[in-house]
Amino acid sequence: MKNILLLVMATSLTFASCEKSTFSRSNDDSSIADRQSRGADDPALPPPSALPAVVLKAFTAKYPTATRMEWEPENGNTWKVKFFLGTVRWIALFRANGTFISAQIKK
Repeated sequence: MKNILLLVMATSLTFASCEKSTFSRSNDDSSIADRQSRGADDPALPPPSALPAVVLKAFTAKYPTATRMEWEPENGNTWKVKFFLGTVRWIALFRANGTFISAQIKK
């Protein structure tokens, strides 16, 4: 019985220590600071360089606790962002001037 218990514990420890990192290592200081501000378990990509700063500012003001943002241009004047609030996945739309359009829970 002790052997089975030891085997189960050893197997559990083996799988727990095999966690895969979602970040690649880089010597870039900004990527280190970015990882620290988002948390190691947050694999969000940085916003695209074409994303207007006013849109990012409006999003951050409206959803300060959002994590794992994924930005996509919808057309020449609209940006879609998929993100999490807690464990719930959301989608929001913003105009290029920072105006909020709509949001909904992604099913």
